[in-house]
Amino acid sequence: MKKHSFIASVLVAVASVIAIASAWHDSPIVDEIPHIGAGYSYIIGRTYEFNPEHPPLAKDLAGLALLPLDINSSIIPKIGSANPPNGVNDQWNFGRLLIYHSGDDPIAIVHAAKLPLILLFIFSAILVFAWTKRTYNSRAALLAVFLFSFCPTIIAHSRFVTTDIAALFGVLFSTYFFVRYLQEQNTANFWLAALSFGVALLTKFSTFLLVPFFVLTAIAWAWTHHNQWFKPMWRLVVKSILVMAVGFVVVVGPVYQFHILNYPASQQKSDSIQILGSYGVPIIKSAIIWSADKPVLRPFSQFGLGLAMVTQRAEGGNRTYYLGQVSSQSFKSYFPIVYSLKEPIPFLILLLGAIWFGFKSWRKERKPFKEKVKEHFLGFTMLLWIIIYMVASINANLNIGIRHLIPIYGFIFILVAGQIEAVINRENIKKWFKIFVFILLGWYVAEFASVYPYYLTYFNEFAGGPAGGHRFVADSNLDWGQDLWRLGDFVKQNNIQKIYTDYFGWADASFYLGDSFVWMRGGQYTSADAFLRENPNGGWLAISATFYQEASVDPNHPYLWLEKYTPVKVIGNSIFVWHVTP
Repeated sequence: MKKHSFIASVLVAVASVIAIASAWHDSPIVDEIPHIGAGYSYIIGRTYEFNPEHPPLAKDLAGLALLPLDINSSIIPKIGSANPPNGVNDQWNFGRLLIYHSGDDPIAIVHAAKLPLILLFIFSAILVFAWTKRTYNSRAALLAVFLFSFCPTIIAHSRFVTTDIAALFGVLFSTYFFVRYLQEQNTANFWLAALSFGVALLTKFSTFLLVPFFVLTAIAWAWTHHNQWFKPMWRLVVKSILVMAVGFVVVVGPVYQFHILNYPASQQKSDSIQILGSYGVPIIKSAIIWSADKPVLRPFSQFGLGLAMVTQRAEGGNRTYYLGQVSSQSFKSYFPIVYSLKEPIPFLILLLGAIWFGFKSWRKERKPFKEKVKEHFLGFTMLLWIIIYMVASINANLNIGIRHLIPIYGFIFILVAGQIEAVINRENIKKWFKIFVFILLGWYVAEFASVYPYYLTYFNEFAGGPAGGHRFVADSNLDWGQDLWRLGDFVKQNNIQKIYTDYFGWADASFYLGDSFVWMRGGQYTSADAFLRENPNGGWLAISATFYQEASVDPNHPYLWLEKYTPVKVIGNSIFVWHVTP
């Protein structure tokens, strides 16, 4: 119904405004420093020497948004340099150079770069509505958009120049058209499926999991729609592989070719050799390096380089604080536990209810399993993606944030909304159940409103709310460098002349804190006496939650002495501030 489409549009518009407003006072997060710099280098310099470990789509949007700004062109000669002054892939320093030392206002640069990323949130919301309406009905679609638009995790990441919401969009977009191709295998749908798959590959390398997912989906379609299904299955698998191959060649190839126009072939090869120095699969490493200076193959080599970097990073792990432990090895319980702490309790209740009612409904249908899958094929497809992605995430050796699960969020909202709508539509449903659902939705919105503007730091009551989340996890779940500007405001408001800062991030602390900023690392002061010897009249310290929590499990605990003091202020739930006096 048009009424449901209109209300959904209003919800998405409101959520978009809230997302932008809530990020307006953020300092750039860790990943935005290299992403903004890389995006600008792609658009202006036509070179892919920075940040090859992520595809370009989200970064390109940020780079395009910087074109109207008055950025000093003197930084451009560094792009494409055969001998980069700080080594290969010096993305961090280039990003800081662009944002803070290019002649334009750093705040204007960050704001401009963030704005177009909201488009990916809007497009994803449109696809959530379209998917749900196609699978269930327009009222369920409205509910799915409601859940999507007021999810703290989605809004938190919709404002960042990163690849997570982009990947969600890519999954929804490509799967929509791939299933449409399975349903009606004509030329137009073939090309829509191929092009959308190519676009998905430009969002994030984890979308490469669409390859086995599409193959399995094609097998399931052949099995459920043909009595003699073995031969049709092979034909459909071949067609599906052809769809993906065409998408890769006609979308990824030209886009990457544009990005390496001014990236010398010799430099691309030498950079690849250095970046893949420790890569553990010789045949892949050799293929990427060999093709790095071949004219036709260069763009595909650069894509392969990024994919190899991501797999290498996932295998190598990342230092992570989780439930009182710090490790570079993954925890199998990480994503289930963090998901249960980072999503609002009313949604978790709806999710469990949807699973329960869906399972009961499935069991009640007295049909062969094959017929059930055929009848609910769209829902089966979504569930298959959720399972594939969850299994891959749980088994990957990388636990740095719930954001890595965002590519499954869209289908989760769709399936939950569909099941709740199905239950409400039953003739024998009790009135109290409908009231209970409305209470949960009201609670859901209240949770969303209560955390404004600190959406990244949202934790539910199981974790003790946003203020208690740091006890369980940190990094991009809570503390990603976003509150440095707010710390600077606190310093100015309190006329603090000097503040020792252990900041988790790459934003330029001196820009936000001015002359008050003094860099500090854990272990610099091992006791109050040691600190007061240098600051006999007392002094201020600001420590990011990530570093503080990691230090808390260190046997030497460099910040143990601060536990005797109560923080004067917690900035945005992510930076602790102490005032230590004699």
